[in-house]
Amino acid sequence: MIGRGRDLSEERDCLRLTVRSAEAQRLDQHVLSALSWRSRTRIQELIHAGKILVNGERSKPARKVRSGDEITVRLSHGTGHPGEHEDLGVHVLYEDPWLVAVDKPPGLLVHPVGKHVYDTLLNHLHHRYRGASGEDGQPVRPRLCHRLDVDTTGVLVVGKEPQTHRDVQRQFETRLVEKEYVALVAGAYPDGEDTLEVPIGEGRCLRTCLEHEVLKASRTGVRVLRRFERHTLVACVPHTGRQNQIRVHLAAAGFPLVGDERYGGGPSPEGFPRRYLLHSRSLRLYHPRLKLWTLLEAPLPEDFRTLLESLGGAPLVAPPEI
Repeated sequence: MIGRGRDLSEERDCLRLTVRSAEAQRLDQHVLSALSWRSRTRIQELIHAGKILVNGERSKPARKVRSGDEITVRLSHGTGHPGEHEDLGVHVLYEDPWLVAVDKPPGLLVHPVGKHVYDTLLNHLHHRYRGASGEDGQPVRPRLCHRLDVDTTGVLVVGKEPQTHRDVQRQFETRLVEKEYVALVAGAYPDGEDTLEVPIGEGRCLRTCLEHEVLKASRTGVRVLRRFERHTLVACVPHTGRQNQIRVHLAAAGFPLVGDERYGGGPSPEGFPRRYLLHSRSLRLYHPRLKLWTLLEAPLPEDFRTLLESLGGAPLVAPPEI
């Protein structure tokens, strides 16, 4: 173990970790337990690039680290300042000693990446709980249980202590969590319930996503909620968890998200929010500490709701029923 992970409320460009585990462990796995917002692939890239050292020496991801080893992680300098994550307009939907669910606003990255070192949701949460201790007396170090794209809004679940984080994250990985999204797409989506089953790769655009050498089976349920002259409001239930799955599937079906330029939606029309409109409306998961199923919901953000009211005439007072 590496304690409770790095405190992202602090300004640092170099992270030093002392291995305290009694059992030998792969270097990449050990660093991943401290930098849980990074993917294992990204950590392996940093190791190969010499950004992660063991006892001052370059190593391979598979190297076994043991108690007493010193690991150094070189971090990006990036832009911004630690104080910028203090007020990012993040609303807490639910909280207990083990989990916190927030309503993620649009335009906010969920974790540090590239030049964004301080101005992310995870930085904000680390600042919020700075100095707080959990039931075991250890510092609270919030860890993401899943991710949302920068312009996607709505429910995001974060673990406040390691075991609960691992338990809930495993539910996402094994597809036990029930997720529902609301999206505004271009065109007249067909009536009734639909299931999109399109294998997805790791490309950066729609064509490479659908033609990548390694494609993974993907399935999304879609149902029409409300129609407008040139757009359709749909409910989406992802049954698999591929990257950008809903965005790719709707675009492949010929109904891209409005404003989703990456996947063929084109720029937002005049009067629309300058982003694509995809909202994580609800999550249902099994709370490992309370031993019960928990439903977490987030209302549509103001810009999304206002747009629907202008398109449809009658006000949309509450999120649509799915």
